[in-house]
Amino acid sequence: MKLGKPATDDDGRTTVRVTARNTADGKKSFAVQVDFLDGDGNLLDTVLVTVRDVAAGASGEATARSTHPLSGSVQVRVATALRY
Repeated sequence: MKLGKPATDDDGRTTVRVTARNTADGKKSFAVQVDFLDGDGNLLDTVLVTVRDVAAGASGEATARSTHPLSGSVQVRVATALRY
């Protein structure tokens, strides 16, 4: 799992690109929990995104978007990822 650089959309919500690489032999999907943190590492928000139907050996992308506007310096991390 790889996360891009956080950005702010037109609604003031924080977004980040999620990239999932499929190393399996067949098509897989991914559920990814992304945490949004403040500069001190405190949890501000958490969202779940799905990267669907990624071909074997390929990468797929989705965008995680905070549920409300976040202020200050926002960091992101993958809290949990599941391939299915």
